Amino acid sequence: MAVLVFPARIVYSQQYNCRTLLVQFVSVTPLETIKAENKNGVLLLDLQTGRVEAAVLIKGFLFRKALMQQHFNESYMESDKFPKAVFSGRFDPALVSSKQAGEQVIPISGTLTMHGVSKPHACDIILKFSDTDCQGFASFFIKPEDFSIQVPALVRDNINKQLKVELSTGWMKPNTR
Repeated sequence: MAVLVFPARIVYSQQYNCRTLLVQFVSVTPLETIKAENKNGVLLLDLQTGRVEAAVLIKGFLFRKALMQQHFNESYMESDKFPKAVFSGRFDPALVSSKQAGEQVIPISGTLTMHGVSKPHACDIILKFSDTDCQGFASFFIKPEDFSIQVPALVRDNINKQLKVELSTGWMKPNTR
């Protein structure tokens, strides 16, 4: 699956805000591959405090088939009742240097809330710094059952028990515009 990077803006020195966080998920089974993406997630990454916050509106996920999107919103995610997924977490700011070019792998941990269920969640984020910008990536797996998402027996074989989730974004560094 391709991971796309979208430009965003920096607002304050070591605080990176983004309103174009790309969130993709994929389910692959022998019967079907299901992919969806949302290009309108929001992300706050504070390199000084180690705070990370991310949110995505569930109805913003786009599928290749309208019926998949309808079932996702109405039957599985109940997006009118649970409109967004949110991650709130922390990382050790001593592990990050925006002045050092190259790739840095940073472990984060926090709480992922989706479908009205909050669970501890940890993964690595990859930050790639250059002289002018920063790109961020993360990839992890979630199980729908962990978030009380019911998959009807009729389509259970069409949906993998673990969904791969990928996030990506990019920022311009301060004083490079």
